[in-house]
Amino acid sequence: MTTQEPYWRSAMETMLGKHAFPHRRPHRLWAVGLSFVMALVLLGAVRGTALSQEISVSGTVTEKSGFPLRGVTVRVTGSDVSATTNQYGKYTILAPSNGELTFTLIGQKPGKASIGGRTTVDITLERISFLEEVVVTAYSESQKRSEITGAVSGVNVEQVQKRTGASVLQRLDAAVPGVTVDASGSPGSRTTLRIRGVSSFQNNDPLYIVDGVPVSGADGSYINWLNPNDIQSIQVLKDASAASIYGARASNGVVIIETTKRGAGGPPKTTVRVRSGVASPVRGYDDILLTDANAYYQVFKTAYENAGQEVPTNIYGPASSPTIPKYIWPNNCGPDEAAGVCGNVDPASYAYPDNLIMGSSTGTNWWKQVFSPAYVGDYNVDVTGGSAENAYLVSANYYDQNGTAKYNHFQRGSLRVNTNFQRRKWSFGENLAVATDRHNGGIPDDPGGGTSAEDGILGKNILMQPIVPVRDIAGNFASGKAVSLGNNTNPLKYAFAHKDDITKNDRIFGSLFAGYDINSKLALRSRVGFNATQGATSFFTPITPENSEPQTTNSNLESQSDTRDWSWSNTLKYIQNFDKHGVSLLVGQEVSKTTHRLLQGQCSGFIDPDVNTRYLSDVLCDASTKQVTSNGFENALLSFFGKADYNYANRYIATFTLRKDGSSNLGPDHRWGTFPAVGLGWRISQESFLRNNKTLSDVMLRFGWGITGNQSIPSGRIVAQYSGDRG
Repeated sequence: MTTQEPYWRSAMETMLGKHAFPHRRPHRLWAVGLSFVMALVLLGAVRGTALSQEISVSGTVTEKSGFPLRGVTVRVTGSDVSATTNQYGKYTILAPSNGELTFTLIGQKPGKASIGGRTTVDITLERISFLEEVVVTAYSESQKRSEITGAVSGVNVEQVQKRTGASVLQRLDAAVPGVTVDASGSPGSRTTLRIRGVSSFQNNDPLYIVDGVPVSGADGSYINWLNPNDIQSIQVLKDASAASIYGARASNGVVIIETTKRGAGGPPKTTVRVRSGVASPVRGYDDILLTDANAYYQVFKTAYENAGQEVPTNIYGPASSPTIPKYIWPNNCGPDEAAGVCGNVDPASYAYPDNLIMGSSTGTNWWKQVFSPAYVGDYNVDVTGGSAENAYLVSANYYDQNGTAKYNHFQRGSLRVNTNFQRRKWSFGENLAVATDRHNGGIPDDPGGGTSAEDGILGKNILMQPIVPVRDIAGNFASGKAVSLGNNTNPLKYAFAHKDDITKNDRIFGSLFAGYDINSKLALRSRVGFNATQGATSFFTPITPENSEPQTTNSNLESQSDTRDWSWSNTLKYIQNFDKHGVSLLVGQEVSKTTHRLLQGQCSGFIDPDVNTRYLSDVLCDASTKQVTSNGFENALLSFFGKADYNYANRYIATFTLRKDGSSNLGPDHRWGTFPAVGLGWRISQESFLRNNKTLSDVMLRFGWGITGNQSIPSGRIVAQYSGDRG
């Protein structure tokens, strides 16, 4: 009879050799002990396997106040598995029972939580403080506010969006120190933005960066096509140390509208925003205009007396006994009539436009005749959704604003689509905006030159005397045709005559971008931007027989323009943090080109001034007056740049920037420019003597030096140019 060896003993001999078990039969207690140890090892392995199995984990993410946070990305650490919280802050995700979850949301500090076998994991996120806030400062690269050494101001978008305006620039007024905003008040008109005053004889408009795409020149200074409700952040680079990374285009400062709202993960969510109201013109010329004809005469008389000149009597009669006449035109109408009385005018003799008759007014309030409250409507629809790997946003906007001046109207429609894709180390997507706007009447930037002084609605409003009536005896517009009433046009006539003038702009704007994270410290980014605009204007000039210097021939001016911009930028960024040291390096290259063409035509002497017959046709107008002109330009910019940031313990900060630009606008011998900059910062509040100061929470001493340039001169100015005209 033979005794069979246990299986485990045979197996152990195979692994360890026979000498591991010199005694084959005795020592049963030792064998039992070894069996127990092996059982524990196997049990631990089984138990470890069980703990690493995936389980369904749910939870709620809230902020400190207890309010649920929507759109929080919940990710399993070390994997691509993720989920997004819904509108109630809830999520569900499959994760290893012994794994870890990370929680991220823009504006909140990231959070982490170990699962530890739990099926419910709730977490509270903390809002990022102002100094910890990450902002975009150049080429879509971000920095903490606490690490910025240059003069960079952020805009409180939530506060700015409480104001209503066609252009986001109009909402920056008084919102950013060192920035002034000027606008005519006409809806859709040009908004002039100046950063730290005027610096050039040629062009003082800042450079705008919208979603990483540069927009400059006259085309960029409007920004009316951009829906203000799509904007998530605005940064203004005000000094040379901050703006020099944009080199030859940064002398007037830089406005970065970099991060338009993007999609948030989760099921599709639709948001409708409707805002309507009334704009009221107050505290304007109505505060200073005289509306009483007799009171105005006293000012009129005093002006002549102070100048040592004889006071005219053709309107009010003798200065010793002035009266408001029955008619202001014709005046001095007969040898038997006292000056200014004109009682023998025959109304039946009225004929337009050769024999006009205008009565007088005891006091016309020209402000109220032209200005009144006007409706404003702003309608927005957003649809967002997707996941952490694929988020999208679609937004539509319709903006409708009547001007407070009569016959003035602006409309804009826009559609924006943003998508973002994440595939392991790759990220890519696009920003696309399509916009169209129409501005009827009262165009302050019209090609006819009616932009300021007496040649605009406001100027005409303040210059027209209160004795002049709005209309003559036949109902046509009246004006100061008589001597001493001024060379002016009835402001209401001006507004009415231009009610069919129109400016049209159609635009497609956007960018395609891609990025590759080589590792956790090194990342490559590339972006192609495009901006295509087609514009058209039509500006009509009527006859003005009621004026003292009448315009006897009407005319119409039309223009069509086409502008194409494209840019391509590539950047490589390296980040390294060790101990208390932080280093960030950015190198890049950019190329851009602009092509513009303008076609303009004009004709005078239209037989019928109706808006439906204002075409530049030989049949409709005086063919001998027809003129057609065209012009255009091309320019290009090639750039290389680098930026280095160093931070020690968030106490000592240094930034070094170097850029080299080559511009086709400049002469061959002066085409290239080099733009260096240095920024230094000492956060005194981190020193031991101020660290726990209850009065001063943050104190930073900054020093900045840099050089910027201005290549914004008209293309072709480096060669001799010729121009001429017929006649």
